[in-house]
Amino acid sequence: MTFDGPRRRLHAALADARALIARLKREGRHHVAATVLTGDAAFTAANLECVLPRGSICAEAVAIGMAAVAAPFAPIVFSVAVNRRGEVIPPCGFCRELLMDYGPDAVIAVGEDGATLRLRPLSALLPDAYKAHLRTGG
Repeated sequence: MTFDGPRRRLHAALADARALIARLKREGRHHVAATVLTGDAAFTAANLECVLPRGSICAEAVAIGMAAVAAPFAPIVFSVAVNRRGEVIPPCGFCRELLMDYGPDAVIAVGEDGATLRLRPLSALLPDAYKAHLRTGG
């Protein structure tokens, strides 16, 4: 999978997520950080843990929310998330669905092979999106 944007932007997004989780990681609070990119901006956030598990919010969801407020009509073009060890992790099912709403053509980092990010189109991670007909207007 290729990304149309500059590779340095992807690696900067990864570095931002790693820096945030390194600073914030705390048992019971922050376990994941994510960066999402729009065409011209980056949004980095950490997950929010809650004593009531259903109340927890994924890092990707927080970052997507930041992007939606700052640039409401700019689609997400890239997403990367890391765990507390700074390892690239793929998005969960909920985040895949959320990304489909805010960046259906996004490229997603799903892991690393050495210094090379493994990238996949969102459509490959979610081939049969829930209520896809509503997302395409058909």
